[in-house]
Amino acid sequence: MKTNYFSNCKTLEQVKKLYKKLALQHHPDRPGGSVVIMQRINQEYESVTKDPRFKFHQQDEAFRKDYVKFPEIIGQIIHFDITIEICGNWIWLSGNTRRYSKQLKEIGFFYSPKKQMWYWRPSGWESNNHKPWDIDTIRKTYGSDVIDVQLNLELDSENDH
Repeated sequence: MKTNYFSNCKTLEQVKKLYKKLALQHHPDRPGGSVVIMQRINQEYESVTKDPRFKFHQQDEAFRKDYVKFPEIIGQIIHFDITIEICGNWIWLSGNTRRYSKQLKEIGFFYSPKKQMWYWRPSGWESNNHKPWDIDTIRKTYGSDVIDVQLNLELDSENDH
């Protein structure tokens, strides 16, 4: 299958960021979402693993497992009323997360009390900093792609009127 959604991506990180944006727009649990479109996005996301540009087969096993798991994680948090942010390969969650703490733990997220944010990291990507970085330093170092789910829900609601 020729990829259309991810054809302009140059790295697997770009693919994951775009997947998150597309999932927020088309996931069936979201207003205006579509099962058919989301299935197509998921198929194309998976097909990237066969695209020689990305050398997926050369990635270590933990990376490959996490890449495949990424849509599952996004699918589980997409309907939460929170802010989802990708910094490098990590997913950070902020906003009113307290009510989701049990679910986030079950999914595999950890809570960072100093940042007052939840995070998910790929296998083997533990931080080895003796002095933890603040979130702004992480954003500057790894980049940041933020989607405020609540803001999108409010905009969707306004557009319906």
